[in-house]
Amino acid sequence: MKFANALSDFLYDKKYFITIFEDKVHIYRFFELKKLTNDEIILKLENFDIIINGNKLCVLQMNNEEIIIQGNITNIGKIYE
Repeated sequence: MKFANALSDFLYDKKYFITIFEDKVHIYRFFELKKLTNDEIILKLENFDIIINGNKLCVLQMNNEEIIIQGNITNIGKIYE
């Protein structure tokens, strides 16, 4: 397991990254799922929040630092507090 974590850290040597697909969003290295509704999801990252708007939004997969969100995504933005 340590080897897999070390390999992952090497491959993803970034504070975070976001990959946008046609009906999915993959976010790596988020800290907290702050809000989850069918039309809005807010995730806490290190220095800001990510807000995802759309409809029929759902969490397809999630672990402690990665999430894949699926649905009709209309907007993705940053919120600074």
